[in-house]
Amino acid sequence: MEIKTERLMLRPWKDTDAESLFEYAKDPAVGPIAGWPVHTSVENSLEIIKNVLSANETYAVCLKEDNLAIGSQNMLLRI
Repeated sequence: MEIKTERLMLRPWKDTDAESLFEYAKDPAVGPIAGWPVHTSVENSLEIIKNVLSANETYAVCLKEDNLAIGSQNMLLRI
């Protein structure tokens, strides 16, 4: 499923998102605040995509103009 707004798109994570994920996940000021360790390589980010971000209702937040992943959103409702 994809959800689109005027500027953003939520879509499932793809293996090809590993480089864009690594670009922000390697920053030591980002990961620990979000509760996850700093990514050490593109391969590390790919493993996170495959093992964590591939969960149901977990989406890449992308700018619509370039489709690059800039964040993640979990939409799983717990009732």
